[in-house]
Amino acid sequence: MEPVVYTRQGDVQTFATGAPGLGTLVVDHTGIPAEERAGLAKQLLASSALACYGAMLAAVLDARKAHYTRIAGTATVELGPNAKGQGRVRHIHLEFSVDLPPAEQALFERSARVMQGGCLVTSSLHEGVEMTYSLVANYKD
Repeated sequence: MEPVVYTRQGDVQTFATGAPGLGTLVVDHTGIPAEERAGLAKQLLASSALACYGAMLAAVLDARKAHYTRIAGTATVELGPNAKGQGRVRHIHLEFSVDLPPAEQALFERSARVMQGGCLVTSSLHEGVEMTYSLVANYKD
């Protein structure tokens, strides 16, 4: 993995990822009041967890030749203080759904069991952040 390079110039932050298809992320807070800027790192953490889990879920389904048409996910991040009263991410809940034919229920259930442990990013967080997952199928003909 290439290093991600961060720069900040005034109210503009960039994250040069070097990743094909991702490139450079630009966060431009120009004209946005300071009290509305909070939460960027939490949003990026949630996005990273979604991207990782979603990619692994797609790979698991592809390996089983599932005929899914859509994967959708939402991340909810809960904060709380540590023993010193400092703010910390305490819990991340990922909720995913997969649209696939009803005939593939058994295949989906096997895939869901594989996904119980999360992915590289989320399983790396398990030691310090509680992670929970919800994965449902939307069976569609």
